[in-house]
Amino acid sequence: MQEKKIIMIIQHVRDILRQMTERYSSLLFDIQSTGGYNPEEDVLTPDWCSCQSCREMPSDVEKVCCGKSPDSCISRLPAFQVLILEVEVLVLMYVLLLNQEVKQRANRHQCYRRYMLWQHGRLGAGVRKVIPSCCVWRIRDRFPDRFGQYTGFVPGRLG
Repeated sequence: MQEKKIIMIIQHVRDILRQMTERYSSLLFDIQSTGGYNPEEDVLTPDWCSCQSCREMPSDVEKVCCGKSPDSCISRLPAFQVLILEVEVLVLMYVLLLNQEVKQRANRHQCYRRYMLWQHGRLGAGVRKVIPSCCVWRIRDRFPDRFGQYTGFVPGRLG
């Protein structure tokens, strides 16, 4: 029952966003992207990963898995696609963005923020948590940096 209600809400939000996209199509610029930085595909899944969707991360603090089985990996859930990666949702932020690189970086950071809200709610100023590698890489694949340069996890400034 709850899942049906969520699907109806998601469809309603999609309909509204599509109408906005049609009305304000000039805001879309070129938000579709291809490619992205990817570690070699034939590399084995890291031993710290249980969902089989994670990839190697540059620092130990970022080596976090969602902890799910391969069939229920958070980065593969339909809700992740809609809530985190859906392009129409990102249209709203393009009013202020001009440069494609800035847009890609802003998209990634917006996706990271939306993920945190979705999974943890509002954390508060200076409070940060590591996003599972599988989710980080889905976001990076969708909104890549053309040189594969990513900031990675930055611990909170407070506490």
